[in-house]
Amino acid sequence: MPSANLLTPESRFIAMFIGPKHSGKTVAALSFPGPSHDYDFDGRIRGILGAPWIDKSKISYDFFPPRETGLIDKIDKSLEAYITASKIGQPIPNTIVLDSLTSECLAIIQQSLPLTHSAGKGKKVGTVNMVGPEDYGVEANVTYQIMAGLRSLPVPNIIVTAHVIDRFGKANPEDPFSESIVVGEKLSVRDKIGENVKIYFDHIFRFDRKMVNGSEHFFVKFRSDIACTSYSELPHGEIDITGKSFYEVLMGYVKKPEILSNGS
Repeated sequence: MPSANLLTPESRFIAMFIGPKHSGKTVAALSFPGPSHDYDFDGRIRGILGAPWIDKSKISYDFFPPRETGLIDKIDKSLEAYITASKIGQPIPNTIVLDSLTSECLAIIQQSLPLTHSAGKGKKVGTVNMVGPEDYGVEANVTYQIMAGLRSLPVPNIIVTAHVIDRFGKANPEDPFSESIVVGEKLSVRDKIGENVKIYFDHIFRFDRKMVNGSEHFFVKFRSDIACTSYSELPHGEIDITGKSFYEVLMGYVKKPEILSNGS
């Protein structure tokens, strides 16, 4: 039975990287130690080509086109293969990335529609299959199964990316006729899934891209209305990570200086 006294910040990292498109989430995730494997649902693995600090020779990936036949089975077999490999002492990645939760959920809906609308079942508008309760059920169940599979892997770094959208509320909550305004943000997935999956992560980091004096800069926040962390050492406010390995930036805050100087 392991002792909590042996836990270290870098011994197990389970995190969600969130932000709008092109905010540097994939590059940040794949800056973690390899070998790494990316489950690429967004089709944007090429984003790492602009990051010379990433060792691409240590990264493998699977691309999942939304309408590829048997996608659910392919994911399950891949995760199971890693679990089996770990049990018999075969090497497995140090970092696993699911990129992104948003596209994964949309892909599972596409996988579900032919099943729930076979033999004349399901609602249609013309020739278009309309999403129904059964499809949402498949989306939720498969997503939770994938999360369970990822968390079952004896891998040091598990990272899931997700997109964010504005969250709206009433300007005056006590007035039902008050205008709607942006009151924050939320994950770009169905609300129930978005709330449920967040409980699995020790860290949720918020990434962003901004133009600064005509140049593209990338930033991260460790705390916001969604972002949070179990690392008390991480700073408040927005950190510029442009042109840097995010893993090295992160470990610079959570590792002791003497450990860093030894190159570990």
